Amino acid sequence: MELVKIISIFTLIDFSSNNFSGPIPKEIGEFKSLRVLNLSRNAFIGEIPSSFSNMSVLESLDLSQNKLSGHIPPQLVELTFLSFLNLSYNQLVGRIPTSNQFSTFPPSSFTGNKGLWGFPLTVDNKAGFPPPPTVNGRPPNSGHHHEVNWDLISAEIGFIAGFGVAIGSLVLCKRWSKWYYRAMYNILLKIFPQLEERIGIHRKHVHINRR
Repeated sequence: MELVKIISIFTLIDFSSNNFSGPIPKEIGEFKSLRVLNLSRNAFIGEIPSSFSNMSVLESLDLSQNKLSGHIPPQLVELTFLSFLNLSYNQLVGRIPTSNQFSTFPPSSFTGNKGLWGFPLTVDNKAGFPPPPTVNGRPPNSGHHHEVNWDLISAEIGFIAGFGVAIGSLVLCKRWSKWYYRAMYNILLKIFPQLEERIGIHRKHVHINRR
């Protein structure tokens, strides 16, 4: 059926899972009240119409599993109400826009497009960000094998051994333990001079009780 005039009151269009082919009509951008547009699983070709940016209240856009090519129109970042986007499994190329809502979409919104790059699929090296670190050509912590950090382990073993020697010396050697407690007592008296008076009163009380 051919529409002589665009009926702009539509709020949802779902043409998914059909055999539609050819380019997507740019006239779809005239549906100013459209909130949901699903054209997935068809055979559409060509570029995504930049006129989609005119659908200012659009909340969901699904163009996945088609044969769309070209760049993602930068005008789509103007769709500030867009909360769901799926452009996966097409033939799109170029950098993914990062402004407004586009910075919130997961990698699944863009997978299957070998020519796309940038966040959230890849690190944007052309923008000056460093590439992710690799171990033998692979990302760290990939697979089931993890590299052991022997420097950290040796430091922990050294700390435990030193702590054990210090405590053992205080427990087993009475001379060292007496020297340690005397040194700690003198340090506490320097920091809290009032302790000497309280400790002296306590000692006198203990001496009287023993009598």
